[in-house]
Amino acid sequence: MKTGHFEIVTMLLATMILVDIFQVKAEVLDMADNAFDDEYLKCTDRMEIKYVPQLLKEEKASHQQLDTVWENAKAKWAARKTQIFLPMNFKDNHGIALMAYISEAQEQTPFYHLFSEAVKMAGQSREDYIYGFQFKAFHFYLTRALQLLRKPCEASSKTVVYRTSQGTSFTFGGLNQARFGHFTLAYSAKPQAANDQLTVL
Repeated sequence: MKTGHFEIVTMLLATMILVDIFQVKAEVLDMADNAFDDEYLKCTDRMEIKYVPQLLKEEKASHQQLDTVWENAKAKWAARKTQIFLPMNFKDNHGIALMAYISEAQEQTPFYHLFSEAVKMAGQSREDYIYGFQFKAFHFYLTRALQLLRKPCEASSKTVVYRTSQGTSFTFGGLNQARFGHFTLAYSAKPQAANDQLTVL
């Protein structure tokens, strides 16, 4: 189907008006090359036992927001974990990180935005990760929680999930694949989201 000049101009104007009215921020999805996305595949046990517990203490001591978020999530996790079946090797710190992320993402808190922006940029270089990324332990525990909870690839690739985007519109950058470049909250059922835009993932 060919689109004529008039239709293109009309669509662009309509988009500009909608963006102006609703103050929608457009985000182009690409491969998010600067994002930090280590899956810790070759060092999980060593990290879990030897490094991350101490690293979490240090990061919480030097970052008041992280400490507050973690402590709030700890209480939520204690109440929640008795109600669900957990996979083998799923530890409390995995659940606390997951509860913290979900709570902060749902409320769109300053910590959520700070963490998301940090993840988007921490993969620029090894130095950026080592010296600039303040959430190494939180990232590790959140990543491990998702790894332990996820379904096999064959099942998860056929599952439709939904993401609410408050004030953000996503456009595809034209590649065959794209990444968000940070963790994102998604739902297996279409949420009752008033005034939110739904993105099917």
